[in-house]
Amino acid sequence: MAVDRNQMLHDFITAAQNGDAALFIGAGLSMPAGFVNWKELLRDLAEEIGLDVDREPDLVTVAQYHLNRHSQDRSRLNQIVRREFDKAVKLTPNHQIISRLPIQTVWTTNYDTLLEEAYKRAGRVVDIKLRDADLSTSKPNCDLVLYKMHGDISRPDEVVLSKDDYGRYAIKHPLLQQRLGGDLVSKTFLFLGFSFTDSHLEYVLGHLRSLLGNSKRPHFAVMRKLNRGDFPQGSKGKRAFEYESNKQELMIEDLRRYSIYGVLIDDYKEVTEILAEVERHFYWQNVFISGSANKFGAMGEARIRELCQSLGMRLVKEGFKLISGFGLNIGDTVILGALSELYENNPSQIGRRLLLSPFPTRHSSGANKERLYNRRREEMISTCGAAIFIAGNSEEYEEARGVLKEFEIAKSLKKIPIPIGATGFAARQIWNEVMRNQEKFYMGCNVAKQLRIIGDEKQSNANIIEAIFSIIKTVTHLR
Repeated sequence: MAVDRNQMLHDFITAAQNGDAALFIGAGLSMPAGFVNWKELLRDLAEEIGLDVDREPDLVTVAQYHLNRHSQDRSRLNQIVRREFDKAVKLTPNHQIISRLPIQTVWTTNYDTLLEEAYKRAGRVVDIKLRDADLSTSKPNCDLVLYKMHGDISRPDEVVLSKDDYGRYAIKHPLLQQRLGGDLVSKTFLFLGFSFTDSHLEYVLGHLRSLLGNSKRPHFAVMRKLNRGDFPQGSKGKRAFEYESNKQELMIEDLRRYSIYGVLIDDYKEVTEILAEVERHFYWQNVFISGSANKFGAMGEARIRELCQSLGMRLVKEGFKLISGFGLNIGDTVILGALSELYENNPSQIGRRLLLSPFPTRHSSGANKERLYNRRREEMISTCGAAIFIAGNSEEYEEARGVLKEFEIAKSLKKIPIPIGATGFAARQIWNEVMRNQEKFYMGCNVAKQLRIIGDEKQSNANIIEAIFSIIKTVTHLR
């Protein structure tokens, strides 16, 4: 029986927050980027030896038969692997989210370099482990370790593909296998894009079960639930659907022998939703401040500055980390409030509770400047759970384009927008939009009352701040 998706999210996010989470990435996550699955990879090889890959359940054996027919010559197999996996493709949303998750241990059976490219673009340093010898050294200042247990396209002659490769794995890679065993014992894994027909993983899991008995850490596997539309119409298709559905249920039950709990989804797009949910909940304690004020509007300068300082103080008092790009008269004032609270009560936490990131190359111009600014915005907002928008105007624009751009980025990354519409300008424009689409922006939570408060300049600063924190706690279910 599959487990509830919310229960999986709670347990995995808790493990991530404790530094005990890991990912295991299978071929299913690479297919949307344009890579083939195992069946398509081996289709030509199967035809060359007179087999129909659609009729063969054991694809590892098909690869072995091809090698046997060609006297163990891997050149044709290597050529196919390089042709299919050594090509430029576009990163998927799943890879982009994964690259932002603060998970330090990632395993994959994939040969492609999508994960490496995603981490590179996210500015994260990866220590890649392909062979046992790689375990003896560590890359300095790395953010995570990526274990490519079945090899890499850079070494097609060493990828694990045939029955011989699997049979010799424990001999050729005993340390990698031991490391995987250790991680399965000490971390909570989330398996994505993985079919669980991998005979090597089956061996490792079975070996762990014999060693550990019932003292195993829980893991979760996200799998698409079979539906009637996957099979032909008519009674024959119906019988096939019923048979395969029963088989899937039995497989999910069998995975529990290894403390792997299946999580069934209706559509693969739900994988993206799950990853986004993990990211959002992990970063809930990080709040981005967006805003600028060349002028202050109806609320006036004194009141807006008092609001910003009080907000900064409250954020750090409540345990949040404040991230800001130092927007004119807004970011610096919020930071002043945060610093006054930290200096008064916990000065040692200043480095951990404040991330100040002034925009680079102030005097650059044109497309290069815009590109740099947007990249910096994405870096900051991607690590936050909520984005608070205050005022937002500049010398040139009544509604600052930078603040509106930051809202667009927050939307694309599914962050919680909290526009203080009472402060006017860009914040008012953003407030108008979220008021029209509350269910979309706030995960179906009812925060209408709080939104009306933060949009009303007649409300006191104290009421506005209380409404801000009520929104955060309601949407993220924090208490």
